[in-house]
Amino acid sequence: MSLFRHPHLLRGIVHTSKGNFVISRGLVNVPDEVGESYGWPRLEIDDAQGAGPVPTAAALLRDGAMPIES
Repeated sequence: MSLFRHPHLLRGIVHTSKGNFVISRGLVNVPDEVGESYGWPRLEIDDAQGAGPVPTAAALLRDGAMPIES
């Protein structure tokens, strides 16, 4: 699963054929094939600038956007 930026929504729930996922701050943690099939931009963390440790998806999303049990 990767972190993707939803093109329109900042928060809520997105319903896909692979399940339902929480959107928080415009970011959603979904399987790669889901994010790519919808054309959502993948969140790229550029650690080449030496800005310190690379944050994890859980650190970026306060709510820890995980799939919702259906």
